[in-house]
This record gives sequence, structure tokens and C-alpha cells, in this order.
Amino acid sequence: MDDLPRRTITAFVYAAVVLVAAFAPALAFAGVLVVTAGLGFAELVALRHAGLPAILEGALLIVGCVSLYFLRTLGDPSGSLLITILAVWAADVVAYVVGSSFGKRKIVPTLSPGKTWEGTIAGFLAAAAVVVLLMAPTGVYVWAVLAALTIGPVAFAGDLLESWLKRRAGVKDSGTLLPGHGGVLDRIDSLLAAGPLVALLIVLTGRMG
Repeated sequence: MDDLPRRTITAFVYAAVVLVAAFAPALAFAGVLVVTAGLGFAELVALRHAGLPAILEGALLIVGCVSLYFLRTLGDPSGSLLITILAVWAADVVAYVVGSSFGKRKIVPTLSPGKTWEGTIAGFLAAAAVVVLLMAPTGVYVWAVLAALTIGPVAFAGDLLESWLKRRAGVKDSGTLLPGHGGVLDRIDSLLAAGPLVALLIVLTGRMG
């Protein structure tokens, strides 16, 4: 826990940058996504010897960034984008707190030894709660109900893909840009998976906002 202060400061700075970008004009948000994608691909180039997971992560990086931009264009600010971001963050934080405090049963020890069933399920429930609570004031649409049920597991899958990539590459973190947190991909892996999910649900249900 020696690096807790550094991790905390980095987390707050990261959160502030993401939220400012989410409320910024769509063009500015697009610029942030381009920079983020560039940094992510730079990390993937260094991890290219991982093979298939590096290719899959690269594809997800593209699809994820495009989907997040699509969500940004749906409002000013975009409720669906903010819900996606906050739900993923809630899942990450609650999974970590519950898993580290009460976790007993490892869920995928070969890929990510720190993840437990207890923490993972708590994260799923936290993500669902955030979606429902944030949508409640304006009405819970079909896409939001489906997102509440699936955003936690899908974000978790994005996290596992990143873990697989790092395991195959033989590294602890995807990079060193973010003190205490590793690289860019380490921070956005779940969001890259959740963005396409929410965008697809909105398109399929015909609710563009």
C-alpha cells in the first residue's frame, strides 16, 4: 500500500480529465480520444509479441473510441456517455474494495489472481445501480435496462482481455505513463468494452439519447 497516495492522486487527475473531456464540445472530446488511442497503440506496439490478445486489444481500442465518440454526440452533455463512464468506474471501485476486503474465491487466477467472485459480483451490482439511479429522473428506457444487466460483465470482459494481453507479454502493466496505475490501456480497458455495448443497445432499441 506504499503507493496508495500516488495511486489516489493519479486516479483523481484521470477522473477529472475524463469528466472535463466528457462535458467539453464533441470536437474536443474527439481530440482527447485521438490522443488516447495514439498512446494506447504505442503501448500495443511494445506488447506486440503477445500475439492474438494484442490484435484483439487493438481492434477494441478502435471500436471503443469510435463508440465513445458516438455516445458523446447524443447529447450536450451526453447522458449515455456519462452513465457509461460512471457505471464502469463504480464497478471498478466496488469490485476492488469488496474483493480486497471480503474476497475469498478467485475467479480467474491464471489471468488475474487478484480478482474474486465476491468483488466481481459486487462490481456488477454497483454498475447496474448506477445506470438505474442516473436514468430514474428522466425514465428508465429499454437500452438502460439492458445496459444495467450487461455493462458490468462486458466491462469485466474488457478487463480480462487486458489481463490476458499482459500475461502473454510477460508484463505487470501495459505501460508506465500513469503513476501507480500503469499505462493508458490499464485505465481504459473496461471503458473500451462498455462503450460499444451501450452504443449498440441504443441503436438497436432506437433510443438515441
